[in-house]
Amino acid sequence: MKKTINKITTLILVSVIISSCSSDLPEICTFEYSDGGYFVTNEGNFGSGNGSVSFVSIDGIVQNNIFECVNSSFLGDVVQSMTIIDSSAYIVINNSSKIEVVDVETMRSLKTINTVVSPRYITQVSNTKAYVSDWQTNSIHVLDLNNLEISSTISVGNGPEKMIYSNGYVYVCNVGGFGYEKTISIIDVSNDIVINTVEVGDKPNSIVSDANENIWVLCGGYTEYDTEWNVVSQTAGSLVKITGNSIVSTFNFDVGNSPSDLVINDNGTSLFYSDGSWSKNVYKFNISDLEITTTPIISRSFYGLGYNDGYIYGSDAVDYVQNGWSYKYTESGTIVDSVQVGIIPGGYCFN
Repeated sequence: MKKTINKITTLILVSVIISSCSSDLPEICTFEYSDGGYFVTNEGNFGSGNGSVSFVSIDGIVQNNIFECVNSSFLGDVVQSMTIIDSSAYIVINNSSKIEVVDVETMRSLKTINTVVSPRYITQVSNTKAYVSDWQTNSIHVLDLNNLEISSTISVGNGPEKMIYSNGYVYVCNVGGFGYEKTISIIDVSNDIVINTVEVGDKPNSIVSDANENIWVLCGGYTEYDTEWNVVSQTAGSLVKITGNSIVSTFNFDVGNSPSDLVINDNGTSLFYSDGSWSKNVYKFNISDLEITTTPIISRSFYGLGYNDGYIYGSDAVDYVQNGWSYKYTESGTIVDSVQVGIIPGGYCFN
C-alpha cells in the first residue's frame, strides 16, 4: 500500500498468502539511539499488523522492531511514514488509523492519536502545529503540538499524501488514492486556508523545495486498467517546477513509466528520483538542467528513496514477505553499504 496500483496489488496478493496471525510480543529491551543514524519505516504485510521501525547507526549496526522491543506492543498495520519534531517522533500507521508519538531517543510511547482515518504523512508548519494528510477523508488535519490533539481539518483534493512547507505555505500532493487526480493544494499556514489549487501532471506523488524556494513536483502519470488488469490507457509522468504558486516548467517522461520518490540533496540543488516501467533506475536532475537525462546514476529498482548528509538511500522490499534491505550510495552512485531491515521498507526518517 504505497504509491502505485502495481505495488498495492502485489501487497494484497501477498497478504492473502501469509497468515494474519501475529507472533508473541517481544520482551522489553533498551533501544540504543546514536547521532548520525537513521530510521527506516517498514510497512509490514498488508492486513497482518506487523509494520515496524528499524534504526541503523552510523556504523551500520541495525536494530529492528524497536517500538515493539521497547514498548512490548506492536505498531500496527502498514507503517507509512515517520517524522521527527523536536524530541519526539511521529509514526504514522495508515491502515490502523493512528499516529504513535514516541520519544525519539528511547522509542518509549508518549501518546497514541486515534482521531484520523487514513493518515499518510506529517509536516511541521510552525512551533505549535503540524499537518497530517489523510488519504480517505481528502483532508489535511491540523495537529496541535502542545496537546497532541487534532484541532481542525482542511479540505483538499483527492488522496492527499506528501507535503512540503516553504515560505509560509504548505504544498500538498493530491495523488488521487486509487482513482485520478492532478492537483496541488496550496495552504496558507497562518490561517489554515487553501489559497490556490494548481493543476500539475497526473498523480503527483512527491514534492520538494529547492535552494531558491522553487517547488518541484513529481507526477507518476495515470494508468487505467480493465477488470483483468490489462492496461486500457496511460498518460506520461512529469516533473513540474512551481515558482510563486504558478507553474514555470514541465518536463515529461516516456509514457508507460511511473516516476516516483522525488528527493533533493542537502544544498537544494540536485533532485533524485526513480524512473522506468516495471524495473526502475535512479536518476539525477540538477535544478538548472533544461532536459531530463536518460542516463541513470544507479541501475537498481527501489521501493523507496531517501537523501541525507551527502548520501542517497534506497530500500528494497525483496519479495514483500521476508525482511527487506536498505542501501546507501554516494551522489555519484557508488554503493557504500547495505543492511537488512524489516518487512517492506518503504520510507526513511533522518534527524
